[in-house]
Amino acid sequence: MSLKPRVVDFDETWNKLLTTIKAVVMLDYVERATWNDRFSDIYALCVAYPEPLGERLYMETKTFLENHVRHLHKKVLDSEEKILVMYHRNWDEYSKGADYMDCLYR
Repeated sequence: MSLKPRVVDFDETWNKLLTTIKAVVMLDYVERATWNDRFSDIYALCVAYPEPLGERLYMETKTFLENHVRHLHKKVLDSEEKILVMYHRNWDEYSKGADYMDCLYR
């Protein structure tokens, strides 16, 4: 991987990244090679030429997380389980997944 800024197709890169982010946030398995590739993709977006794409990456990530949390909220409300049990289970998964995602974005 070159550290030199280069032209990056945001949509193509984001689609690959989104698949991995979904897996990370839901605590699914992500292969080490895929993790490393996405780490490099994030770097490439942030230093893209002629214009860095970090702000767009932030906005797309924010939108994904907001939609994911809405989905979890609905899942908790629609569950037959006790609300606190379901909330705790989803919060535990989400908070761990968000910590892993934070590691990917560093």
